[in-house]
Amino acid sequence: MVVVSPTFSVPAEGVIMQSPSTKLLVNDQELGTATLYITENNVIWGGGVSSNGGPSPTISLLYPSISLHAVQREPSPALYMVLNYELRVPELNQSAGDAGDDDDDDYDADDQPITQLRFIPQNEADLQQMYSAMSQGQSLHPDPADEVDDEDPYLDGEEFDEEIIPGDEEFEDAEESEATPADRLRQLRLDTSNGAYFEDCEDAEILEE
Repeated sequence: MVVVSPTFSVPAEGVIMQSPSTKLLVNDQELGTATLYITENNVIWGGGVSSNGGPSPTISLLYPSISLHAVQREPSPALYMVLNYELRVPELNQSAGDAGDDDDDDYDADDQPITQLRFIPQNEADLQQMYSAMSQGQSLHPDPADEVDDEDPYLDGEEFDEEIIPGDEEFEDAEESEATPADRLRQLRLDTSNGAYFEDCEDAEILEE
């Protein structure tokens, strides 16, 4: 869930780190400069000035809405995020981006909309701490899709039925491969005692005891 609000209040608890005077770019459009709060429950940017000179909006991001976060070095050092959500902010001109979608031959209405965010701190040295704080917050809100279902029948080998395995005729002689090395050596001696030889070898010789 993503919330855009005209009002701002400082998070009261669970703050992992805060980065004042952090510039925010939404899909490469500058929104303004405000304080970034990375908390245990969400990520909040607000309490600053927007790019048009007025108060910045407050953007609150819940961790499940953040599909990726990383440290970006180019074109400028930033904490980069991808939202699995189309973020629309009144302060930004998004008509150009919408027009571009209409002309894109690869556009698919069923595609999941995304938004790219770039948080640019006043001090580049804060980037690693921002990334670590994000990782800590994300770890408190794991993606349910990444969890393994203990009741998944495909994880239990006993659930497989041999009769439905295609090409099972290839395994009909598998029991012969279970002979011990001693059994195979004993069989080889019996074969060679009858003058057995290897037909596929150019230099084949009759083996005798």
